[in-house]
Amino acid sequence: MTVIWVYNAQETADAVKASLSDGSKLALRGRDTKRALGRPVEAEHTLDLSRLAGAIRYEPEELILTVKAGTPMMDIDLMLREQRQILPFEPPDWGPFFGAPDRRGTIGGILAADVCGPRRFKTGGPRDSLLGFVAVNGFGEVYKAGGKVVKNVTGYDLPKLMCGSFGTLGPLVEVTLKVLPAPEREDTIILRGLTVPEALRILRGIAGEPLDATGLSHLSGELAQHLEGTLGVAEGLTAIRFEGAREAVEERIALLMERHRRAGARRLGGDVSRDLWRRIGNLDLLHREPGVVWRIAAPPFAAAAIAQEIGPNAAQYDWAGGLLWLLLDDAPHAHASLVRAVASRHNAQSALIRASDAQRAQYGVFQPQDETLARLTRDVKAAFDPDAVFNPGRMYQGI
Repeated sequence: MTVIWVYNAQETADAVKASLSDGSKLALRGRDTKRALGRPVEAEHTLDLSRLAGAIRYEPEELILTVKAGTPMMDIDLMLREQRQILPFEPPDWGPFFGAPDRRGTIGGILAADVCGPRRFKTGGPRDSLLGFVAVNGFGEVYKAGGKVVKNVTGYDLPKLMCGSFGTLGPLVEVTLKVLPAPEREDTIILRGLTVPEALRILRGIAGEPLDATGLSHLSGELAQHLEGTLGVAEGLTAIRFEGAREAVEERIALLMERHRRAGARRLGGDVSRDLWRRIGNLDLLHREPGVVWRIAAPPFAAAAIAQEIGPNAAQYDWAGGLLWLLLDDAPHAHASLVRAVASRHNAQSALIRASDAQRAQYGVFQPQDETLARLTRDVKAAFDPDAVFNPGRMYQGI
């Protein structure tokens, strides 16, 4: 497979026009940390976007950041840290999980895959922070969408459409993002030994209170045992995070510590809290266990029932049960029929996150679409990329 390196929007457009002229296909990549996410792509050329890197405009006082789409997340983190700011959706580092431990992904890859961390239920996902972008479509045209402010739109909200498109609508060249001030304080309360229904009931209750928790997760014992020191427990770990002004965090922590005193509530502060949530977001504990991994976005009240019906070897519950990561034995069929049937029954969406190329190609990655939604997906693809140049088959066969 030939690699085409591009350094600006015009070179990117020229590469697309060259592919159109000879009928070839392009696999898009940044730093290649998520190649195993989605169905395998069959293309003659790889369009490498990692040279599209660097800040274009950063206005800390306006909470706006514009960067080239190939900018590594490490560079963005350092830039924001100097101004005590953060990206609201807490982008995780899945490089180690997908076998690239020495590389961090790019902001373009994060947005294209709509990847976010434990704070998402509170502050929204990447599509809620992407204000505007520059991209290249399947006609070889450079175009702009969105702007520098959040506003109502009519017609397609293109920034939201691009997030989660996995590069099938074309390469991002430049992105403008909303940022937030970094919280003054972060503390976490942990509870041990709760059953899954008990833990999720508590987490849903906290989510429904005006406490502004920013992390609500439960780890099964099979995963929690991999935590170091006194955090490593074999009976499961429930974590509740608060971020914000020091006095507000202290007040909320004190309230829950008293409420769950008999359950052995323990407080984690500072670096220990940050490390725990980093590992949850990065899927670090799942990475240590062999097997296939499914991701299920579900109504929180259905999470316990979904897990019970599927029977995973280990599970990580996030967003108060709105997101499940289930680890199952490796099997040729990847348990696709079981997982998708259970997800469909509970009005949930499943995705096969970690599996072999052959399994992802044969059984697909995302929940199958009904005919109406499939037709809409095909129509959108045709509008942006009529010759199916970009990442063919990455999301669905032919898409």
